[in-house]
Amino acid sequence: MAEILRAPKGLDGVAVADTTIAKSDADGTLTYRGYAIKDLFESSTFEESTYLILYGRLPTKGELEEFEAKLKRYSMVPHNVYELVKAIPNEAHQMDVLRTAVSGLGATEGGISSEEQELSIIAQMPTLVANCYRLNRGMEPAEPDPSLSLSANYLHMLTGKKPSDFEAWSFERMLILYLEHDLNASAFTVRVVASTLADIYSACTAGLAALKGPLHGGANEAAMQMLLKIGTAANARPYVQEALAKREKIMGFGHRVYKTVDPRSQLAKKLLRELLEKQGKGLETYKLCEAVESAVWESKRLPSNVDFYAAPIFMTLGIPIETFTPIFASSRIVGWVAHYNEQLMDNRIYRPDATYIGNKGLNYVPLDAR
Repeated sequence: MAEILRAPKGLDGVAVADTTIAKSDADGTLTYRGYAIKDLFESSTFEESTYLILYGRLPTKGELEEFEAKLKRYSMVPHNVYELVKAIPNEAHQMDVLRTAVSGLGATEGGISSEEQELSIIAQMPTLVANCYRLNRGMEPAEPDPSLSLSANYLHMLTGKKPSDFEAWSFERMLILYLEHDLNASAFTVRVVASTLADIYSACTAGLAALKGPLHGGANEAAMQMLLKIGTAANARPYVQEALAKREKIMGFGHRVYKTVDPRSQLAKKLLRELLEKQGKGLETYKLCEAVESAVWESKRLPSNVDFYAAPIFMTLGIPIETFTPIFASSRIVGWVAHYNEQLMDNRIYRPDATYIGNKGLNYVPLDAR
């Protein structure tokens, strides 16, 4: 019998797959297919970065135009999926609603090719996120506007108003930051499901279930609720000190990979200030975030992560808090699709072992003798 090696909890430091998709490092760097996140954040579009992650290279102008046209063509959600959403109780968490909708989408679109399924699920996620929220509140679903870019259309459906060019660009920056992050909990979940040869909808439904947790995707909603509770920069230090004294987690801080700086957080921090200045709303929100960030670093040496600054950016754009985690999912699904395909290129079903520490040798006792 082969020797069984015991892995550390959480698989820390254990490589379980080879990948060419993305890499995050403790030195505070993140690359998508070899390109620095800063370069893509500053110069790329969501569609271009999506193409890069899916196909491993930047597209030509013609390829990008064709890809953008495909995403627009696939953005309409089948009516029966909305009927499924309407049957879900209004008080349900939006990630539960979205997870159910994606599962329903899989039951609806079984007749198209695997490549069409992948593009369909990516293109329909913004429409689903916006309309799951709208339907859950008794509103009619919003139809995608083909004259707008994906990010501008997405923000329009979420808020009900057409965004300015800078607002759409700002929202698109956050979608790019959320696109991919190597073997995080949800991506690993997707690869495990892919290894069984289940379809892309099953894998992404599982990814959504993993992303819902507050230690993963749910952190942006929790961070916003925390910032609203703190209120002002003057309250930041007392709040942090009291929370740490009670051993409470400060949401939006700390990361399994980044120990000193999350590059996405610092890009988002700068973006938040620019957005507030552009809208003429004052810098109170920025100063609040900066004060919390400073207090946590001084007390615990924990860096802010992308969720901490994503939350106030989404709030400033007028996006409902309930949709923050679904927005994360609608972007990260691109990475999930790439991981799904990469897993199948050299597949072996995941089947780790476990160290049994339970009882042994017990004798069965008949029911009437217990």
